[in-house]
Amino acid sequence: MRILHTADWHLGKTFRGLSLLEDQHYILDQIFDAIKDHKIDVLIIAGDVYDKPSPSEMAVSLFNGFIERAYLDTNVAIVVIAGNHDSGHRLGALAKLYDPKRILIRGPLQAEEQTLIVHDNYGPVAFSAVPYGEIYAARKVFEDETIKSPEDVLRSEIAAAHASLPDNTRWVVVAHAFVTGGKTSEGERPLAVGTVETVSNKIFAGANYVALGHLHRAQSAGGDTIRYSGSPMAFGFDEVDDQKSITVVELGAGDACDYYKVKLQPLRHVREIRGLISDLIVEAAAEPSEDYIRAILLDEGALVDPASQLRPFYPNVLQILREKKRDFILIGAGRAKSKLNDPKAVIDEFIKFVRGEGVSEIENDV
Repeated sequence: MRILHTADWHLGKTFRGLSLLEDQHYILDQIFDAIKDHKIDVLIIAGDVYDKPSPSEMAVSLFNGFIERAYLDTNVAIVVIAGNHDSGHRLGALAKLYDPKRILIRGPLQAEEQTLIVHDNYGPVAFSAVPYGEIYAARKVFEDETIKSPEDVLRSEIAAAHASLPDNTRWVVVAHAFVTGGKTSEGERPLAVGTVETVSNKIFAGANYVALGHLHRAQSAGGDTIRYSGSPMAFGFDEVDDQKSITVVELGAGDACDYYKVKLQPLRHVREIRGLISDLIVEAAAEPSEDYIRAILLDEGALVDPASQLRPFYPNVLQILREKKRDFILIGAGRAKSKLNDPKAVIDEFIKFVRGEGVSEIENDV
């Protein structure tokens, strides 16, 4: 059986105020092509379908259009769960529109877990889709006041899923969680406040493969059969060097499980450029780009609106940093040291923070 593991689409997300819907449509076309090109039997979307609980009409249309296209134009089975960014009830309502023997969409928590059974040449494979759930909602659903952490929530869900497993089946678990040891990025929202948000990978004992969502970098979580696919596109400048991908999982007989990655190409790259503003303008004019860009400037003096100088060639320059200011922040950020009864010292400290050097002699004499 061949499974396509994806997660964290975050449809409707903006990047520093810019809509990413065109970029996301471009990526979903590649995911759809991968379903056909790699002869996928089951598509998994492991949470955070949308970027917020009340997504825009365009984001909803993009997702619904993809599911309808996959349902009508391929034979793929589909498993979807709600993540911490999604509304479980909104996502779960979509399940009523499709054949439950082919599509499993899990939104709100429930005490009795549904299982999707898909057959291959080696027999049945059971897919358990356990969505993200809040602690207080889980206490009510499972009637258990001892649930106090994300791990307690997931343990209750896994126990319910395990109880519904048919005998002699291979088992795939789809979950949205922060498994201990995972590498984070700036785009992820914490799963808990005031308690430990991570869960142990031991909670998935017995599963042949665990398809995880939440962390945006593709990585294993304690073993090759417990994996994050990562997000299909970069959502922050800390992901500049990440090659985004989706994961194809091949289940064989018994415990046999292998995987490989299918690279994705973004419509616009997330890039970082560095240099003097004059040099960057020359480079930009020679090779204009609509990539999402952060510029780190090495200039030492005052600059007048450098973003507007780059924007004719880089319309999506989204952040400007000063290298010297960055260094200053690293070594000296904190409370102001100057006293308010010494205005010159206050001004000098402010100027030093903004441009990396203090007031000059000429400025001081003005």
